[in-house]
Amino acid sequence: MRIRSLSLKVALLGGAALTAVFAIGMTLLVQQVGGTMEAQTRQLQSETTQGIAAQVSTDLLRGERAAEGIVTALQGLHSAGIKDRAVYDATIRQFLERNPGLLGAWSGWEPNALDGNDAAAVNKPGHDATGRYIPYWNRGSGSVVLEALTGYDQPGAGDYYLQPKALGRAVAIEPYNYTVAGKDMLIMSFGAPIMDGATYLGTGGVDLSLSDINTRMAELKPFGTGNVAVISAKGIVVAHPDPQMIGKTLDAADPMGSIVTAALADNMAKEADNADVRQTAAPFSVGGTEDRWVVVTSVPLATLQAAVNEGRTTIILLSAICVLAACAILFELIRQLVGVPLGAMGRTVKVMAEGDYSVTVQGTDRVDEVGTLARAVEVFRENGKKVAEMTEAEAVRIIRDQEARVKMMAELQQAFGGVVDAAIDGDFSKRVAAEFPDAELNTLAGSVNSLVETVDRGLSETGEVLSALAQTDLTQRVHGQYGGAFARLKDDTNAVAERLTEIVGQLKGTSRSLKTATGEILSGANDLSERTTKQAATIEETSAAMEQLASTVTANAQNAQQASQASGRVTLAAEQGGGVMQEANAAMERITSSSGKISNIIGMIDDIAFQTNLLALNASVEAARAGDAGKGFAVVAVEVRRLAQSAAGASSEVKALIEQSGGEVKGGSKLVAEAAEKLEAILVAARSSNQLMEKIARDSHEQASAIEEVNTAVRQMDEMTQHNAALVEETNAAIEQTEAQATELDRIVEVFQVAEQTHGGMRRAA
Repeated sequence: MRIRSLSLKVALLGGAALTAVFAIGMTLLVQQVGGTMEAQTRQLQSETTQGIAAQVSTDLLRGERAAEGIVTALQGLHSAGIKDRAVYDATIRQFLERNPGLLGAWSGWEPNALDGNDAAAVNKPGHDATGRYIPYWNRGSGSVVLEALTGYDQPGAGDYYLQPKALGRAVAIEPYNYTVAGKDMLIMSFGAPIMDGATYLGTGGVDLSLSDINTRMAELKPFGTGNVAVISAKGIVVAHPDPQMIGKTLDAADPMGSIVTAALADNMAKEADNADVRQTAAPFSVGGTEDRWVVVTSVPLATLQAAVNEGRTTIILLSAICVLAACAILFELIRQLVGVPLGAMGRTVKVMAEGDYSVTVQGTDRVDEVGTLARAVEVFRENGKKVAEMTEAEAVRIIRDQEARVKMMAELQQAFGGVVDAAIDGDFSKRVAAEFPDAELNTLAGSVNSLVETVDRGLSETGEVLSALAQTDLTQRVHGQYGGAFARLKDDTNAVAERLTEIVGQLKGTSRSLKTATGEILSGANDLSERTTKQAATIEETSAAMEQLASTVTANAQNAQQASQASGRVTLAAEQGGGVMQEANAAMERITSSSGKISNIIGMIDDIAFQTNLLALNASVEAARAGDAGKGFAVVAVEVRRLAQSAAGASSEVKALIEQSGGEVKGGSKLVAEAAEKLEAILVAARSSNQLMEKIARDSHEQASAIEEVNTAVRQMDEMTQHNAALVEETNAAIEQTEAQATELDRIVEVFQVAEQTHGGMRRAA
């Protein structure tokens, strides 16, 4: 079907050119974007896997810190000289109760390493037949209960005890089955050695239930349809979408086993396409220890390809919409600029050809080629009108002239028709080459040639600019001098190119700034992550030290209470001693009084002896006077005198002894009085000491309460710090993804060539 509309033909040709240019550009862009999106999905899956690995490592880090914390507390108790096993039991139980995420907390000591008295603890709670201190506090039954460790001295089953002893460091134990509260459970342990200087005393640690990790991993769905698995260093399945695989060892033929082995061997993320899924493995440190586990994410390839296909479809649809919109705008511009004026002019010429010169020629006020053509038709109309008004003779002449003009018009039609038909077919290289005897027709031919030249030049330059835009070259512009609608087309085309240049320039600057900013943010976030990790370790150690200090202060409070009670007993004894001394002093005074009375009695005896001696002397004198008759009486008198003298001597000695005893009693009374004063002073000091000990006991209890509050605050700080560390890891992953996307954006924008301002003028930059 032959299209008769010039504007429609030009619009169709322009639309076809635009469609071809856009098709080539969009094909290249879709291929480039498809590759970019494929790389981004791989990068995103890798970053997602590493983020999950960091989250699991952070969760396990709490267990490792808990093991180190309980070991620090037990070492502190041992260093303080505390040997009471009940204190150690209370410490471990409190630690478990304050950490609800732990399944159990335990401690195993070497024979007689704690208090040297294992024999007294045989088969007691938390002990076995050896009497060794091996308490295992756990919440396997739902509440915290005490059991004794089992299999601790057997390689394999007792690795939780033996490996920290052999390696001398904190160890993450591979998953294993252990009987907890009568139930067989899959658990893992963190154990650390308890040391006294260089001497190994035992192992302390905590247990984690792996069912909690599997539950959390089952909730994660990468890309909405993927799943997550966690594999230990020895290939034991910790978490898996198939519950039957939990606790089993990966088979050598399992594709997941090969990627896990590669990730552990190189200690870096690995990926592989297996069957219809893409698997990415990321190794991570188990709780900050030297042991490594692996997180594996599996995402169906169909899910990943769907995202790429969706992006391609979106770009193609947007491109099609842009092409249709551009074609519609081009058709409307050509119709308004060329089709409508030429159609109106054709209808006017047709009416004049029928002899009606009363019609109005439209467009004579235009300054472009269409206006020139309209003014020429207007001259033709005026001349026709004059011919109609001439006389018949003139009419004959005019008829002849008209015939000549018809001939000339036929020539004109032939000359103009080729140019117009070529223009209708999209070829604007044809020109009106015929020479006419009428100067106005020559002017009309020149105007048509100018019109075709202007359309050809305008469309060519516009096409070159659009083609350059499709080839990402933004330096091309429309430089020709045009008027009217073509001037607006030139301005609009150049404005579009300038705006695209400005946008691409801004995108380049923004991408560079974004790369710089994300690099600085990533550096700061990494520094913050390191400081947060160190702060978490410091707070964990502080928490353990505070718990040890709380135990020490509690023990001090108990000792102060006992000292206060002992001081009370001393005060009571001093008071009783004071009473005894007062009674002794009274007895000494009574002895002094009795001694005085005895001395008086002795004095009386001495006087009686003296009087008896005098009487005996007188009797002797009288007996001598009596002669032989008084000899017997004289002998008696002599004997009485001797007895009186003996009594006097004895009484003198007794008196001297009594006087000496009186002096000593007075000295004793004085000493008793001084002792009573000393006892009174001791009593006052004992009462003051008792009051001080009671105050110390009260202050110690208050200190214990205050330390407990501080300990609670430190634990809260520890939890917040651990949470901050996890958030920092997630932020790092997001920043790294942003940085990668900024780099990709920079690479995409660098494809465009733009004109940049330099000291020497404009230059092309790729």
